[in-house]
Amino acid sequence: MSRVFTGRVISSIVIYSIIASVTVLWIVTVVIIPTLTTAVTFNLTGLVSLFFDLLITVLILFAVVHNALDLITYAGRGIEKLPASPKVFRFSWNQRIQHIWLFISMVFLSVTGMAMLFIGNWGQDVVNDFGGFQNTLDIHYASAIAMGALVVYHFGFYGSKYIVNKLTGQPAPFDINIGLPDIKEAMGNMKFYLGIGPKPNFGKYDYMQKFDYWGIYWGMIILGVPGVIMWADGVNAFNGLAFVFHTKEALLAVLFLGIFHLYQAHFSPRRLPLNMSVFSGTVSEAEMQEDHPAELQKLEAQGKA
Repeated sequence: MSRVFTGRVISSIVIYSIIASVTVLWIVTVVIIPTLTTAVTFNLTGLVSLFFDLLITVLILFAVVHNALDLITYAGRGIEKLPASPKVFRFSWNQRIQHIWLFISMVFLSVTGMAMLFIGNWGQDVVNDFGGFQNTLDIHYASAIAMGALVVYHFGFYGSKYIVNKLTGQPAPFDINIGLPDIKEAMGNMKFYLGIGPKPNFGKYDYMQKFDYWGIYWGMIILGVPGVIMWADGVNAFNGLAFVFHTKEALLAVLFLGIFHLYQAHFSPRRLPLNMSVFSGTVSEAEMQEDHPAELQKLEAQGKA
């Protein structure tokens, strides 16, 4: 692997610094200051709102620090790029199509949702660009239906495969569950960032990718169920509880994807400007050796690499 401090590393530092600064500023102005300056309402809705504010603050600040350590570690090592090497199959057509489906519906949901949530501020211009509030809301609904269909398909597909594999004694089709080994890997990776331990021997999906996955799909439930309730009964359903769940989880999802996922997948010094594996379905053996060595060893043992 060539290790040089070049424009790619500098670009990664600049991009992440901008994203992290904007994210922290948003957290301070939209979450922390209103929480500290507004009296807590001691009912279920108020307590749920306070819980989400604390959760958003802790998770986003963790993501900022985690990725900063990652950036410092790899920028300090001067990683420019991995050497050319044979390609290894990583994502099926099914997975790639689902990712694109998720990306498109997520973008439209985020833009329209945030615009309506902040319509008294910058959101009004976005709403106007979409042709007014009702058009924006209709696009939001259509995107929600698209994402809901994806959730049903995703869990139906992998759930049925899991049951069949379980009955026939085959391994799980999608090894994405979080367990004690992932906690140990996360602790080991923090030691690696701090220079007091080796990099963990990650498998096909590391703890960051698993956290991303379950955060997205668990978030869809937290978002989706209250969203359907509000669609039927309005924003004041259950004394505003549905609105709090929906909007707070949406804010958490947008911020976390923006600061955590985009950096890990695309903006780190190793992957800038774009990780193409989600489109091609393949990664190089050198990248697998760097990021998922245990999976590469498994593929080599199976004669697939």
